[in-house]
Amino acid sequence: MRTLLCFILLIFSAFVWGQKVVDAQGEYIYHAPENVSLEQARQTAIERARLNAIASVFGTDVSQTNTIAISSSGDKSETVFNSLGGTEVKGEWIADRKEPEINIRYESGMLVIEAKVWGKIREKKKADYELLVNILCNGLESEKFYHGDRLSVKFKSPVKGFLAIYLADDRIGRYYCLLPYENGDGRAREIKHNQTYTLLSTQDADYPYREETILTTEQEIEYNRLLFVFSKNQFDMPLSEQGEYLPELNTANFEKWLNKNRIRDNEMSIVQKLLEIKKTKN
Repeated sequence: MRTLLCFILLIFSAFVWGQKVVDAQGEYIYHAPENVSLEQARQTAIERARLNAIASVFGTDVSQTNTIAISSSGDKSETVFNSLGGTEVKGEWIADRKEPEINIRYESGMLVIEAKVWGKIREKKKADYELLVNILCNGLESEKFYHGDRLSVKFKSPVKGFLAIYLADDRIGRYYCLLPYENGDGRAREIKHNQTYTLLSTQDADYPYREETILTTEQEIEYNRLLFVFSKNQFDMPLSEQGEYLPELNTANFEKWLNKNRIRDNEMSIVQKLLEIKKTKN
């Protein structure tokens, strides 16, 4: 009996550890290619620092991602090789404990971003399903847009669940809720299993607007992120203290809402897509 009790306690301890949120820190030095913007390079350095932090605690699956950046000046050329072993880390980043520390410099004319991060992480359960997410520009699959192009998405899940979509403008630190439309009933959009949805589109029977979402920019080129928040479990959307719909949030409030949900719900997963928006076709 005592042996059986010890065995049960060991199993329970292993389960609790798998759900436990722990502190971690990591760093990464990113040598950005010439075609990568400062904001892109900054985000890449932060994400890879987070991956290193997670890998240092929970380890990685067998995989390898390599990056090669080549710069030239006159008759001289320099090749910078970066390797992050096992980017399929066995954990996930839940929240920052403090703001990332970023150091920007140039070496031989090449942009170099050094990022240090501190955060809370959790061991990641292997999902038994894969979400299908396709970005559509004027109805055709593409993640590159010009000013005035129409945005919609195709989404499919092999399991029943619930979905929210946010557009992030990191340049001004704002997150805009695109789905559920007008926040629905204050809850995420229900998704049926194995059904292909065309969302943010007049093809969606629940879409309340006459026109699809239009992407615009005042810059020559800018980048926005599209975040798909999905879970097998229903979750509430952000509301004001008066229970009113919040169509947009600043970065701090969005992350507070997202982090609270992710800590409560280990079934929640995030898919990110990077949208490129150019002002003109020339």
